[in-house]
Amino acid sequence: MTPLSLTADSTSPLQAAVDGLSWFFGNLTPAFFLALGALAVCIAFFVYYWHCLRPRPHTLEWIALSEQRAQPRSMTLTLKRHPVVRSDILPLLLVTVVYAATAFFRLGDTSVPQSYTVFQQDSVFTFSYEQPVTVDKVSYYTSLGTGSYRLEYSSDGKTWQSLTLDQNYASLLKWQCVDLTAEGESPITAAQFRISAPRVERHEGLWLADLALWSDGAPLVPGEVSQGGESLFDESSLWTSKATYMNSGYFDEIYHPRTALEHLNRVYPYEVSHPPLGKLILSLGVVLFGMTPFGWRFMGTLFGVLMLPILYIFLKNLFGKTAVAFCGTCLFAFDFMHLVQTRIATIDTYGVFFILVSYYFMYRWLSVPAGTKLRRSVLPLFLSGLFWGIGCASKWTVVYAGVGLAVLWLLGLIFKGREWYHATDGTGKPSFTAHVVGTTLLSVVFFVIIPVAIYVAAYIPYLVADNLKNGTELTLPNLLKLTWDNQVFMLTYHQGVHDHHPYESYWYQWIFDARPILYYRDLDLAQSQGIKSLFASFNNPLVSWAGLLSFAAVIIQTVRRRCGTGLFITIALLSQLVPWLGIGRTLFAYHYFPTTLFLVFCIAYLMNDMLSRRRKGCTLAVYGFTGCTVAVYALFYPALTGLYAPVWYFNNLLRWFPSWPL
Repeated sequence: MTPLSLTADSTSPLQAAVDGLSWFFGNLTPAFFLALGALAVCIAFFVYYWHCLRPRPHTLEWIALSEQRAQPRSMTLTLKRHPVVRSDILPLLLVTVVYAATAFFRLGDTSVPQSYTVFQQDSVFTFSYEQPVTVDKVSYYTSLGTGSYRLEYSSDGKTWQSLTLDQNYASLLKWQCVDLTAEGESPITAAQFRISAPRVERHEGLWLADLALWSDGAPLVPGEVSQGGESLFDESSLWTSKATYMNSGYFDEIYHPRTALEHLNRVYPYEVSHPPLGKLILSLGVVLFGMTPFGWRFMGTLFGVLMLPILYIFLKNLFGKTAVAFCGTCLFAFDFMHLVQTRIATIDTYGVFFILVSYYFMYRWLSVPAGTKLRRSVLPLFLSGLFWGIGCASKWTVVYAGVGLAVLWLLGLIFKGREWYHATDGTGKPSFTAHVVGTTLLSVVFFVIIPVAIYVAAYIPYLVADNLKNGTELTLPNLLKLTWDNQVFMLTYHQGVHDHHPYESYWYQWIFDARPILYYRDLDLAQSQGIKSLFASFNNPLVSWAGLLSFAAVIIQTVRRRCGTGLFITIALLSQLVPWLGIGRTLFAYHYFPTTLFLVFCIAYLMNDMLSRRRKGCTLAVYGFTGCTVAVYALFYPALTGLYAPVWYFNNLLRWFPSWPL
């Protein structure tokens, strides 16, 4: 059910609000009570946190806490680094392996048509049967190129009739089906067929993988095929007349896997609205597993798995508690968006991965004590800049992370300068001025020169394709011009995306988990068998709601305690969220993905405080909240991976709010 839509001139604001509430409560399902239960868990977790911070009853602890608060404190970003120890190996492996099993489960088919017939406008291929056949369905598996085919058929070889098969940009890498028994259509009977491409829109031609003719559900394999057209019928064991997420692309997979295939075949890409590197990474899975749904989704899912050990090490280094590292990693591992976004072959996964890694090494740089020789801080600073640069070349939005990194870098130097004299036993040696100059020069190399070089180098496949297409020389000036022209196009393109979309949402909806984006839905069996398949991208409500409350707590504690850890988390989170506040283009829930990463840090911050206080019930609160998060993940798993489930299951257990398209 779509959300209520009100026109500006139909009602007053008050009436609109009343109508909105009436629609909301009128469309609630029993699943709403689960939402109330989840909200209660989040509030209880938050309230218990503040309870933990209070003095223990019947003790004089309040005196010590009062004295501690009264003592003057100075903010620092020279954060302590706690080591990962042998006892961390088992929990790290446990969460990573369990998540990997759920992530790779039914990721996509490993066998779809792989050999292609390339059509140009003068291409004609014929095929025939020994006797006339009746065809009631035609299905075909598309690849590259846009345009249309003309399928002609004849019973006598003299009189020909035709059927048009479209191949537009939204239908690529999918099984397309024309049902000739549908209204306005009729089955065809013929013995001789020929297929051509009267409309070819791009220079690479039309790539058609397989063409399948059906009669009463049975495939009709031709007896004779003209030379050059054999690959249209050579994989008949893979034929189907139904496209699913397992055997075809869905949502934005019409763009990014296509671009990966174009790069592998040195074809100038159709989609140039994002930098190339993410699609080049994606293409590695295609090289390993073929141009199959599993192949083009593999690298994103692998990167989603690899985020977890990095996050675990980050949390352990930051807080020093195995329980916090394990539970915090579980929260991100079993967040809905983390699963769904890493299973779809888009480039957001790579952006979030490199944001995580770049912030980890920025933290490692900040943890180098003041007064330390410059050479000890070179490696983490270099790696932070390197991975940030790789991220920028994968997706533009990683640039936002650069703002947070720059603020942390600047504050880190300021705080180190304030601590330098005491850290060097009053001698001031090595010189802080020399340290600042050296760090600044290195940072220009690490965060400007190297990222720019990576970014420009990522466009080499564009130049190679342009060389083959237009004869453009393979020179650095041409590469720089091509790169610059594409940046201008990208900026113009993204500024102009204002078309309304049924699943669009904005930051004020993201923070409350109010409007998921539906990626896939199959209702073919809903009426006959009462089951359906779908998946949507949104947050685990416990992570979303508890994360929002925890973020407020982190800000409060950062100010009260002058806490460097809290400041680090706050800056990192705001750098991902604030840029979206003023953007007017059409946005979706998945743009919140990088922010979700740092919501987990906020919750981990509260968990660390709870366990540090060692109040009664603190372990139960930490592990209990984590367990509830995992349980909600398990409950929603069918709606995250496309598993068929009863319609009543979705309506009565999963559609917590009317705005959730489940």
